[in-house]
This record gives sequence, C-alpha cells and structure tokens, in this order.
Amino acid sequence: MTNRLVAAMAFAALVISVLSLFVALSTTEVEPARTTADVAAATTAAGARDEPATSPPPTTTADTPADAATPSPTVVTATSAATAEPAAMTTPDTELPGTPATFGPAAGSQLGVIGVAHDDWLNVRDVPNGEVVATLTLQLSPQSPAESALLVRDAEAEAAFARIGVAGVTATGRSRDLATSTWHEIQAGPIIGWASSNYLAPLVPETALDITAQVTADIDGATTADTFTALVERIVATVASDEPASRVRTVAPPGAFEAVVDIAVDVVGQPDDSIRGYRLLISADAAGDVAAAVTDGDIATDAGPYMLRSVSATPLCYSHRGVSADGACN
Repeated sequence: MTNRLVAAMAFAALVISVLSLFVALSTTEVEPARTTADVAAATTAAGARDEPATSPPPTTTADTPADAATPSPTVVTATSAATAEPAAMTTPDTELPGTPATFGPAAGSQLGVIGVAHDDWLNVRDVPNGEVVATLTLQLSPQSPAESALLVRDAEAEAAFARIGVAGVTATGRSRDLATSTWHEIQAGPIIGWASSNYLAPLVPETALDITAQVTADIDGATTADTFTALVERIVATVASDEPASRVRTVAPPGAFEAVVDIAVDVVGQPDDSIRGYRLLISADAAGDVAAAVTDGDIATDAGPYMLRSVSATPLCYSHRGVSADGACN
C-alpha cells in the first residue's frame, strides 16, 4: 500500500513539472532570427567622401535628389541656433589631431556651406579628418528663397533628420590646423562635429549685389546665346579666376517659370584675398516657353535663344573675416 502511494505521488509530481514547463515555453517571447538580408541592410553604407566630389562646370542637367520623398525633417532655424546655449566641446583639445588654428570663426558665428554642388554633400566628422557623423546638403530655391535650407543627414547622406537655415551652421569657436587643411568645429541642428574650412563661410543670403551691368560690359554686350549652358558659362568666366583656379559648382539646378530660367552657381577662389568668392544667381529670358521644356532639370535647347535678364552676386567671405550687415566681407 505504502509503495503504491509513493509511486502515485511521484507520478503526480512529474505531471505537474511537465505542465509547468509547457506553460513557460508557450509564454516566452522569442526574438526572430536575423536573415541574411537583415544583416546586409545593417552593414551596407554609401561611399561618403572625405570632401565633395569634383564636378564639371555648371550644366543645365540635374538629377532628382534620391530622397526627395523623405518626410519633412525637424525644422531648426538659424535664429534659434544663434540664441541657443553654447555647444559643449565634443573632444578635449588635448585629444584632437593637429594644432590650434591661427584663424577661425568666433564662437556663435553663423556659417553657410559653399562650393558644394546641389547633388553632393559635405561631411561632418567627430574630430578633424575623423569618422563621419553626419552630412550637410544644400537645397537652394532661387525662386522661393524662404524654402532654401541645409539638410542635416546621416553619415551615408540618406535620411534627413534636421532642416536648418542656409546660414544656420553655428561655429563653436574651435579650429584646428592639420598638415594640409584647416577644420572648424560646428553645430548643425542637433549635431556637433568638424568640417573642412574650404566649404564653410559666413554669408548673408538676403544680400545680393546686382552686377548685371558689370557682367554685360565684361562680355562685350554678348548677352544672347543659343543655349542656356553657353550663356551661363560665358557669365561665370567673367568672375572665375585662373590663378588661383576657382572652384565652380552648381548649387541650384536650372529652374523655370514661364519664359524665365535661372541657376545658382558658386565661384570659390579669387586672386583678391579680401574675398573668397561669389554665389551667382543668373536669370535669362527664353524665346520659347522654357517651363514646358524642362524635364527633370534638363532644359531643351529648342526653347532658345536665351537673353541675359540679370546677374546677382552674394559675396562669400573667409570664415575668420566675417561679414557685415550689408553682406560685404570685413
């Protein structure tokens, strides 16, 4: 009798243990295994460049930005950036490469990105010439200046997570000299990092000098061309320098409204060391309906000939010189 009771109790304990194990397994959440595609997506990155790629002279063809359908990122205005608390230093001076630069923008100075094509980007790094932490892409809208902005994107220049003013980059006051380059520490939206001084400058986007008469004289009155490209190149040649060789970049692709077409071009590098260059806004009248001839930024040649309408120039200043209220370099 005793042996049977012991056996029954042992069997009951075994059944209870099995049931408990079953309940535990049925309520445990198991993380799905990562597939090969998941791993590839996590490790694939675009080939961001140390500096913007070299692009040909301005043309009338422009690719549509790859992330044109990206939802609107957070808006951070230049005013809010300028009045924000000073940015904390990302890396102590003693741990930074290079040496303190003799010249650089003062803390709180507002800077813009210059000499970077509209379909390219500027890298922001954790330290001078270090790892990329973000990228800056310029989006100019000459016909609607209020829509112009700098997009702050991830290190692969894909997802945008902040939108700031064209001159909404804020200098922290630290600059470093490396063997062949100078770097400024900047704050762009929520990001603090370092960018090459070659592509940063103080500017007043609202200030532009009308240089139409001067350009007309320089091109001996040849204000008409069969193609818009030919007219733009003729005008840019009056501003560009051979020594030092100017860096010419299309910062806003051709846009058209009815019979008027315009383009924005940065010409960086001037023989006069008091100024760094100019941002040109060139407008022309087309003989035909150029708006109907524009497809993905490509302007058909049969809308010509094109006659120069106006040329305005925004001075691009050296970062350590600053810019006055009227847009002139100090």
